[in-house]
Amino acid sequence: MTAEGVPRALGRYELLQVLGRGTSAVVYKARDPALDRTVALKAVGSAPLVEAERQAFEDRFLAEARLAARLSHPGIARIHDAGKDGTTGALFVVLELVEGRPLAELLAPGQAMPLDEALLLTARVAEALHHAHALGLVHRDVRPANIMVTPSGEPKLTDFGVARLESARITVTSARQAFGEPLYMSPEQAVGERADARSDIFSLGAVAYRILTGRDAFAADEPFKVLGRVIHDNALPPSQSTPGLPAGVDQLVALALAKPRKDRYADAGSMAEDAEDIRAGRAPRHAAARPVGSGTGQFLRDAALPGAATAAGAHSVGAGEQTNVHRRSMLRGAVGAAALMLVAGLELLRRGSDARGTPAPAGPSGDRTTTEAPPTSATDGGGGAGLPSLNDPVPGDPAHLVFDLQHSLRRATLRVTVDDVTVLDRSVAGAPRRSFLGLKAHQGRVRESFDVPPGRRRVRVTVRWEDSERSESISGNFRPATTRTLSVRLGGVLKDLSLEWR
Repeated sequence: MTAEGVPRALGRYELLQVLGRGTSAVVYKARDPALDRTVALKAVGSAPLVEAERQAFEDRFLAEARLAARLSHPGIARIHDAGKDGTTGALFVVLELVEGRPLAELLAPGQAMPLDEALLLTARVAEALHHAHALGLVHRDVRPANIMVTPSGEPKLTDFGVARLESARITVTSARQAFGEPLYMSPEQAVGERADARSDIFSLGAVAYRILTGRDAFAADEPFKVLGRVIHDNALPPSQSTPGLPAGVDQLVALALAKPRKDRYADAGSMAEDAEDIRAGRAPRHAAARPVGSGTGQFLRDAALPGAATAAGAHSVGAGEQTNVHRRSMLRGAVGAAALMLVAGLELLRRGSDARGTPAPAGPSGDRTTTEAPPTSATDGGGGAGLPSLNDPVPGDPAHLVFDLQHSLRRATLRVTVDDVTVLDRSVAGAPRRSFLGLKAHQGRVRESFDVPPGRRRVRVTVRWEDSERSESISGNFRPATTRTLSVRLGGVLKDLSLEWR
């Protein structure tokens, strides 16, 4: 036994020294006597206690290792072998030993890399991801600690496939292992949804933000606050965080960090091409051509405004149309893995019907609604500022506002005003959903439409329940005979209220 309390060998490999330790694995520098070469060996414990689960885990582990071994790219550390030690039962993966240092060790706090070096690194890692994605493999854990920088300055992705292999244990052991480095997780990973190629693109976008600006896109002082920002908040455009960066950097990062997967780069190869375009002084061909639309367009539109400034934690919804998602009443004393699990679990419940394809109870019109009282329309005495009473004649055709609220409350009171005129005041309720970690959850939806006079209008949404209240407003222009949909969400552990035009 070595000083670390492990055997001196695994399989045919001689263990030389410990290179690093994780929550579920140990990485060794090892020697392959058959080929007389030095390798990196990652030993992973077979955590499941039930024999059937252990066997299923081991079978999947070895099958995934065989798939990952197909990767052959200069930007990816090769997987040479995988197996199970006959003496200890430990599973292991044998990888190319990469000379160099992890990118995480090269990053100084608050210090950005030179622009050309940062763009080159982003392009090379994106090319490596594109190669893997073309073979159907997803990394799932792209972050500075898993990007080695060789003495020649070339980046090389490590643990490719190993993150996928280790994900097998998450379903049968501690869910806390799903939360590796929240600063670089995609929104879908943060709420427990399946990762895909565009999840890797988001993570690389977060890495690019860090090396281009010297700051993390979703930094916060607690891990569960970081997760909340990853799920809800748009990052400050890099050029506003670090003046002097070209506009193309804002466009590249915005496209990579779009919250909905469909709004991100179609593939990592396109992201690599955009990084090379910016290095050459050209506009990024893919990001610059992306139309200003939903999640991505909001970021791009905001970044394109001269002198525009969006505070960290705010959602920009176009020029002059902003709504802030405020962090309120954080969980007192909730720390570590339990807080991470709680945030992500309840957020997944909030999104549950979309992720599982299971609709909530349907109302008479077919919309998923849960209401306890019929809607009532009223006007405040004296009317609202700039908005006539809905009963007053309005010149020209009216515009239409579709209000769509999804919430996770058992019972609440909802009030919607347009320029201070109340258009909706009702009780709402959520249907019980499956529990998570022993906690009961609810899910409900309210969808209504209203005619509003054309022009610029301010919509305020207020939700009250028990001794709590959330209230947010958003402004938008309404053109005659057109329809705008306001998507409203109230959910998560913090019960954040977010408003966004769709």
